[in-house]
Amino acid sequence: MPATSPPPANPSLRRTMQRQRAALPQALQAQLSQQAVQHLTKQRAFRNARHIALYLPVRGEADPRNVRQHALPQQRFYLPVLSPFKDGRLWFVRWDANTRFRLNRFRIPEPYPRYRDRRPAAWLDLVITPLVAFDHTGTRMGMGGGFYDRTFGFKRTRSTSKRPHLCGFAYSFQQINYLMRQSWDIPLDMVSSEQSFFHFGTGIY
Repeated sequence: MPATSPPPANPSLRRTMQRQRAALPQALQAQLSQQAVQHLTKQRAFRNARHIALYLPVRGEADPRNVRQHALPQQRFYLPVLSPFKDGRLWFVRWDANTRFRLNRFRIPEPYPRYRDRRPAAWLDLVITPLVAFDHTGTRMGMGGGFYDRTFGFKRTRSTSKRPHLCGFAYSFQQINYLMRQSWDIPLDMVSSEQSFFHFGTGIY
């Protein structure tokens, strides 16, 4: 049975942030994204991770793809794929030089969901997530579909120090004072922006 999507949180804020993000010139998007990459790849959470999920940016999202330029020999990278079971969750599929892509129903490129290349969400070490906005507690506003929240719902019963670590990847203007956290929201463990790197919760890094 298809999962129902959570209702949008503060749609006016979401639209404002999306417009501001999309209005950034491409050269500035690239510059700010590279600075956020530099902050992220200096972190122990990155250096200690072997299985890392990224995403392909769309509509002005901060671009984490250059993280792979800093890859350590043991690290493997994955991309999100809409579950073929239409359960409102994500699969994570290995991304390498042989990966073949297609457009999903949102017209976003994703790897073909080959089961042999899939890694379960709970077996990832670090997940770099897109976002529309975030606050100082690690509450994340996404696109409103709830895919990441459903996929990582198992983290509600775990300490925030447990893997996978969820790291938002953003421009600094996407930080706001307060977002109301709903019962289905899975908070971020950290966020990387062009200005700084934020740790939430345990402060163990």
